[in-house]
Amino acid sequence: MGLFKKKQHEQEPTDEELTFFSVSEAQEFRSMVRVVFAELGYEVQINADHALDADGRGFGFWNVAANCHNAAASEWREIIRQHLQRVFASFDGADPFDELTAEQASSQTYARLYEESGLPNLDAYPHSQFAPGIVEMLALDLPDTVAVYARKQADTFGGWHALRSQGLTNLRALEHEQVETVPGQGGSSFTALLGESVYTASKALLLPGIATELTGKQPRQDLGWLMSIPNRHQLVWHVIENESVLGALDGMVRFTAMGYSDAPGPVSPHVYWWNGTGYEQLTRLSEEDGSLSIHVSPEFHAVLETATSGE
Repeated sequence: MGLFKKKQHEQEPTDEELTFFSVSEAQEFRSMVRVVFAELGYEVQINADHALDADGRGFGFWNVAANCHNAAASEWREIIRQHLQRVFASFDGADPFDELTAEQASSQTYARLYEESGLPNLDAYPHSQFAPGIVEMLALDLPDTVAVYARKQADTFGGWHALRSQGLTNLRALEHEQVETVPGQGGSSFTALLGESVYTASKALLLPGIATELTGKQPRQDLGWLMSIPNRHQLVWHVIENESVLGALDGMVRFTAMGYSDAPGPVSPHVYWWNGTGYEQLTRLSEEDGSLSIHVSPEFHAVLETATSGE
C-alpha cells in the first residue's frame, strides 16, 4: 500500500511531488501560484515543487501547498498571496542578526531539527547529524519567522556549542501543548506530542528524558525506544518494553507517513530505533509506489526477540 497516497478521486492518481494533491489539484495549485506571482509583479518559472524568479531565488511549494490542501479551493489565492508576501518581506528586510544583542541571542535561540534533503548548501551552516536524513541546526526565533544561523553568525554569538546549549535550554522551557496516547494493534500504543509551535518536533532532542517526564516510562538500555518526527508539529515515540513493540511499530509507520505527507514543515517519513549510541532507520521508501517497508537489522532483531520473549 502506498502510505503517501491520501484518498483522492478514485480514478485520478496522486501528484508525484505534492503528494496530498491529485494530479489535477496540483496543476490547479501551480497555476494559481503563477497568477499570484504575476499579481505581485513577478514573472517566475514554475517547476513541480518550486518556482524560480529572474534573480534565481527559489520558492518551495510544500508548506504553502499543505496549507491550501487543508482549506477550500476558494481560499487558495489569498493563502498563497499571504505566504509570498511574508517570503518577500524576509528577502527585503534587514538582516535580523545585524542588530542582535547577546542577550537576545541567548533568549531567542533554539536547537531545531530539519529534513536534510530540504536544505541546499548545508555546509554554510553549523549543524550536526541527528538521525539519517535529519539534521540539527540553530534557529533564531523572530516574531513572524525563524532565521537559521550561518557559521559566521554563530561564531559571533559564541559558536555552535554555546548556542546549542542555550538552544536546548530554551527548548526544555517550552510548554508541552498536547500529549496523546495513540492505540495500536493488539493492545499496543505509542505517544504523540503535538503542538502549534514550530519547535514541537525538535523536542526529540530531549529524549529519553521527555518520555520519562510525560509517561513515567524509563527506557531499558538494552532495548531502547522507537522515535519518529513526521513534521515540525509532531514528535512520536514508543518505549520498548515487551511484545507490544510490534503493534506500536506498525502504527507508528502509518501515523508518521500520513503526518509527513499531509502537513507543513515535513521532517521525515521514517521510524527510527535508538540503538544505544544513535538512531537507526527502520523503514525504507519505495521509489516506485511511495510505500514504506520495515527493515530489521540483526541488532534490532535481537531486541525484538528479547522484548517478545518477556526477558
